[in-house]
Amino acid sequence: MMVKKGFAWLFGILLLASMIPLSQAQATLSIVILVSDNEADSALAEDLASILNATIVVTTWGVYDTNVTAEIMSYAPDKVIIIGGPDAVPKEYETDLSELGIPYVRWYGKDRYETNLEVIKYALEEYPELFVNIKIVIAHGRDLGAIKQVKGIQGKKFVIYVDKNLTNQTEIIGTLLKTKTVIIIKSPLMDNETAEMIRERVRERVQNGNITEEDIGITPEMAWEAIEIAINRTETAKEILDNLTIPSATKLLELAEKEIQIAKESYNEGNYGKAYGQAIAAKAHAEAVIRLAGKEWRNVMHAKVDIQLEREVYKLEIKLKVLTKAGIDVTEISEKIEAAKNAIQAGDYEGARELIEQAKNMLRDAFMQGRGKMKEINLPVGRGRGRP
Repeated sequence: MMVKKGFAWLFGILLLASMIPLSQAQATLSIVILVSDNEADSALAEDLASILNATIVVTTWGVYDTNVTAEIMSYAPDKVIIIGGPDAVPKEYETDLSELGIPYVRWYGKDRYETNLEVIKYALEEYPELFVNIKIVIAHGRDLGAIKQVKGIQGKKFVIYVDKNLTNQTEIIGTLLKTKTVIIIKSPLMDNETAEMIRERVRERVQNGNITEEDIGITPEMAWEAIEIAINRTETAKEILDNLTIPSATKLLELAEKEIQIAKESYNEGNYGKAYGQAIAAKAHAEAVIRLAGKEWRNVMHAKVDIQLEREVYKLEIKLKVLTKAGIDVTEISEKIEAAKNAIQAGDYEGARELIEQAKNMLRDAFMQGRGKMKEINLPVGRGRGRP
């Protein structure tokens, strides 16, 4: 099992962490963390950003948006850390970063629990001081209320997600560099058996530590917030699915809408637990729709050369605005883009593609040369900077 295989490696790295100071190079790096608005990954990103003094940029789950790339570009980062897999943070962002010459890494696993472990693993490789004197917060990885509670805990901390099938995550606690502060968020989705197992493991691995529990129930506010999140995700799914014929996705969307309706009715009846559960289910089904629709749109784009080229031109124009705002001369790049537009209209797709590639290269060079100026205009300020 992947989790168990990682423990020995983590143990060795963690024991060394307190003895290795952050290098000067790492200390002066301007880092952007790109993450989706998935509640688990975004909470993880917030913890990491706080420790690294990094800037967070958020993209809608499963949706590529050129404006998000433009925002990253505006910070002129030395490095981008992507948290989450391609379903959450589409691969198009990697393409954008490569074309701009911005170094990046992607830390993720097959689900939010493995992503949690991968972020810990790679963060310790690159920033071994990360877990020195840190608070560990344990929460159910799919409980929106629990994760919100995690975000509200102040101080230097890092979250570990668990569920009934992955309580082996708690093995990490035993190697967290003499960690003495552990907070367990006991929430509606964490059953008593899982909670007791976590308690026992924490007591075994944290000797003479400060182990506390925060018990949260489902409040009307929590239930309604879950419903709003589900509605927003479902609306996004509906927009992406528009004009596509995917029977399985259509059925999932109908199911999500039905679950939202049940959630609203349950909320009005005062059954907040049922409302909360239905909203979480609706959100999961909506995300499945986004995943399916996203793949289909990529197939459509690949099949239609003119649309593909027009999209590339649009992406260039958005990025060009960032350079213009920074006071960088983009006259020659603009001329290339206009020539590419004319070529597309004339049906000269090969000529348009060549002009677009030239414009991309020119834009990258202008960006790299103007990075210093852009940094002065838009100095990173760490956590809280970037899209909420």
